[in-house]
Amino acid sequence: MKLKALTDVMTEAGIAPVVFKHHNGGAVLVSPYGARVLGVYTHAEADNAFWVNHEFATAASLKKWISGPNHVFGGDRLWLAPERGLFFKGTKEADGVAVCPQIDPGHYVVAGQDTHHIKLTAPMTAPYHLARGTRVRAQVERSIRMCHSPFADTPGILPELKRVKFAGYEVATRFELQESPLDAFYAGLWFLIQLPVSGYAYFPTYGKTAITDYYEPTGADYLRVEESHVRFKLDSIHRHKIGIRKTEVTGRIGYLKNEVAGQSLLVVRNFLNNPSGHYADVPLHTPAGTQDSVQSYNHVNDPAGFGEIEFHPPGVKRSMAEPVIHDTNQVWVFTGSRADLVPVASRLLGLAAGVFA
Repeated sequence: MKLKALTDVMTEAGIAPVVFKHHNGGAVLVSPYGARVLGVYTHAEADNAFWVNHEFATAASLKKWISGPNHVFGGDRLWLAPERGLFFKGTKEADGVAVCPQIDPGHYVVAGQDTHHIKLTAPMTAPYHLARGTRVRAQVERSIRMCHSPFADTPGILPELKRVKFAGYEVATRFELQESPLDAFYAGLWFLIQLPVSGYAYFPTYGKTAITDYYEPTGADYLRVEESHVRFKLDSIHRHKIGIRKTEVTGRIGYLKNEVAGQSLLVVRNFLNNPSGHYADVPLHTPAGTQDSVQSYNHVNDPAGFGEIEFHPPGVKRSMAEPVIHDTNQVWVFTGSRADLVPVASRLLGLAAGVFA
């Protein structure tokens, strides 16, 4: 969906979009509703690098859709961890899932804004389903701002950079845990980018890692685990979700979309991974946790289809002297031919070009 079409639909539906422009013609679109980056455009005529729900096709369908209990509308969304207890109502999937509207889309208000930055804040209160009568309560602040290309100061480092287009942004988030079911209960932030399929997510690793399956077992047709990386297919055909433990994660993850009509897409997220931290999200079937700091999800229920690349900062618990999380991360988006994007991906992810063959 083009930038003007998306902003027109959102405006008519009563969601005031905020657009930050890059000097090269690219743009980043922020939705104050849901406090997320909903669109990234690497040049004036570009398509959105992120997936958005098909309900954004018209203002009428969007207005009707957001008036209901819906939350999967795309972009770079923020959830809270753990999913077990906050979203899953019981100890098995059949017990049901509920997304608390105070978490997503949340009740954000604009606390500050200029031509390249917006700050949004929201209180969050959600029931904790595994302990009757308890809840998790927190305060969240999100600052979304433009950022330069990682190659801005080294433009000659790759000849392919002259032929690709870039747009990017930075997100700084503060999370303060104010109430939780138990002193030992960890809560945390959860960043998810919903992406158009088909392509592969790449996770550089320090040595060969163990993989957690959160749903159905993931076979070799979707998953490759090597000494230097994990590759996971996103095609929205079969449901799979994987996690990679904190001890091998490097702090960068990427997605390289298959080429269509000579154009491809590269999305890279740069973040701080802390093997000494305690990561709050746990698989439904493994309540003790597996200490995964990144995850990826291949979704199958939407007509258009999407996949996700996800990461977590370490969680906090209320018994800490300061149960506060501060996280700052960057998202870099490049478009161009796949042949030109592979060297960029290779450089940013620290993987040999042959990995992307």
